[in-house]
Order: sequence, then C-alpha cells, then structure tokens
Amino acid sequence: MPVYAHLTFRIHHTPAYPSLLARWTTFVLIGFLLLTAQGCTDLKAIQDFAALSADSAEYTTLVNDYIESPQRQKRYQPESRHTKLEQMVQERADQKSTLLIRHAVIEQYMATLGALAADEVVDNTAELSKLTTALTKQAGANPKETEAFGKMAGILTKVASDRWRQRELRDLIEQSNEPVQQILGNLRQIVAEGFMEDLETEQAALRNYYTTLTMESTDPAGKAALLEWQEYRSSQIGGRREAIRNYATLLQTIATEHQQLYDQRQDLTSPNLLKQVGKTVKDLKKLLSLVKQAS
Repeated sequence: MPVYAHLTFRIHHTPAYPSLLARWTTFVLIGFLLLTAQGCTDLKAIQDFAALSADSAEYTTLVNDYIESPQRQKRYQPESRHTKLEQMVQERADQKSTLLIRHAVIEQYMATLGALAADEVVDNTAELSKLTTALTKQAGANPKETEAFGKMAGILTKVASDRWRQRELRDLIEQSNEPVQQILGNLRQIVAEGFMEDLETEQAALRNYYTTLTMESTDPAGKAALLEWQEYRSSQIGGRREAIRNYATLLQTIATEHQQLYDQRQDLTSPNLLKQVGKTVKDLKKLLSLVKQAS
C-alpha cells in the first residue's frame, strides 16, 4: 500500500478510537464515584440524633435529685420519720449505680452509633472496657433488663474489636434495638413514675411542714417569711416536676426514633427517613433545653 494511502486510512479511521476510549473512561469514572458514594454516605441527621441522645443520657442531675430526696425530706418530716428516711438514704445510695449505668450504656451506645454513621472507628477503648465490664456484672431491675445489659456489653465490645464502620451501621441498629428499647423503657418508667412519686411525697411533706409552722406562729412578719420560704421551696419542686416530665418525654422520643431506624434499617439513606430524624433532633434539643432550665 502506498504511503499516502496508509496515511489516508489512518486519518479516516482513527477518530473512532478516542471516542470509544472516552466513553469507557467515563463509565469507569462514574462507577468509581458510585462505589465511593455508597461506601461512605452522608448520614449527618443520624450523627446528630446520636450525639444529642448521648448528651441527653449524660445528663444525670435528676438521678442525683432522686438519690438526695430522703435527705432533703428530713427538713420537713417529724423526727419519728427520720429513722425510716435514713434507711431510704442507704437504699438510694445502693440504687445509684444501677440508675447511672442505664445512662452510661445509652450514652456509650449512642456515641458508637454516631461514630459508625460518620464512618469512623470507635476508639474510646478505655471507657468502653470499663462499661462492658460493669455491664457483665450488673443486674437490672428484671431478668429482661439483665439480659439486655449482657447483650449490649457483647455488641459494644464487638464493634470496637472488629473495627466496625458505616457499612455495619445497619447491623448495629438491628442487633441493638431490642436491648436499647428495654433499657430506655425501664429508665423512662423509673423517671416518670419513681422520680415523680418521690417528688410528690416531698411536696406533701413540705406543705404540711410550713402549714403547721404558720398555724403555730403568732408573729405576722414570721408568717410572711414562712410563706415566702414555702413558695420558694415549692417552686424548686415545681421545676424538678417539669424537668421530670420533659425528661420522660425525651427518653420516649429517643426510643421511638431508634425504633424507626430499626424499622427502616434496610434503607438508612432514605430522604424521608433522614428528614424525620432531623425533625426529631430539633424536638430533642428543645426538650433537653427545657429539662436543664427547669431542674
């Protein structure tokens, strides 16, 4: 073939090759980008939910108020009740570790949930080791809660030791939902019923105490001072009552949202799900703020 004919052949036929190569390169690039996007999805709404839930669990002021209630009641109860109140003080001291461990396990779990949602490795080994050791030794309020403690100890240990990442987020939610619901449910019941009942007892004792003092006083200025102190102490109790109600609602909100994550765990990137999680985050922020303001 003459040289000019060879050149003519190349001129007429080579342009197709760059076009095919460009297409192939584009397909490979798109595939790479899709794989990259699937490998680390933006789950900021779930990260925010986990962070706020952890902050909420970290708030233990109401536990301290409950533990100290029998001691406070000594101001208002007659001496004949002091022996019983001293017994209650000891009982509350014994209850404290069980109450606080519920907070601790939810806080640690939510920190783990947030880390995986951000595609990070859980690296708080020292704290996790202490908590899992405590959970394996701690008995709950009932056999189901004791079992829940054991499950959470195993799950959190596995997440850290196997260096789970975002791809295991669904597995974490799936395995943890049952024990998380059990622990949150028990904690909410204690707050809504136990804490509130204790507060009503303190309110009744305070009212009887100041009513008796006021009736016995013959000094108008003294009566006015007593009334002022009664109103002040009552307002403190009223603030704790409001904090307890809001905190019980907050715990229920966390439980409900986690259940929703569990129910939709097959598609955690769903825009509708993430939108709902974002709304829950706003609700939790408001509730936690109200709790802190009132208590």
